[in-house]
Amino acid sequence: MLTILFLLPIVVGVLSGNIPEQPRVYCGELPNTIYSCLGNPKIIQPEVSEKCNKPISECDKTRCIFKESGWAKNNVIDKKKVSDYFEQFAKDNPDWSAAVQNFKTTCLSDSLKPQGVDTNCPAYDIIHCALISFIKFASPSQWSTSEQCVYPRQYAGACPVCPERCFAPSVPNGSCNACLALLRTP
Repeated sequence: MLTILFLLPIVVGVLSGNIPEQPRVYCGELPNTIYSCLGNPKIIQPEVSEKCNKPISECDKTRCIFKESGWAKNNVIDKKKVSDYFEQFAKDNPDWSAAVQNFKTTCLSDSLKPQGVDTNCPAYDIIHCALISFIKFASPSQWSTSEQCVYPRQYAGACPVCPERCFAPSVPNGSCNACLALLRTP
């Protein structure tokens, strides 16, 4: 009897159309505001980013970042140095601890697969994996509560974070990272 009394208002609400429908989330390219909605965490030192911001491939840019940060020598990545850097980042920014822990577990493992269209660029793979960790494992307090951040937050919870180049017309759907043939933003 109690079950019927509990379910009756829900059934009536559904039948009358009074229960608001959740907006549909379309997976594809990252929403433009997702970084600002997370407070633009600076995981790479600004002077390093500036030094490596050249008209070169994404792979070469991330190699430059690793070299300039002291995380790689002769394109060999020192995962201990990367781990130590991110551990210090978590100490300096405690709200990002969950993201950093996920990063260290997932992105610095030996089983990290290529993350984009470049199949032999471990620096890119690690940086992109860090991006995923910081988007997917941001604490609720990191997200802006502004209206423009509602959709990016829903996107982060529902969609894979794929490199932009995965959406180039020349790249077949489903061939990049977790970018399957998902619904795209209209």
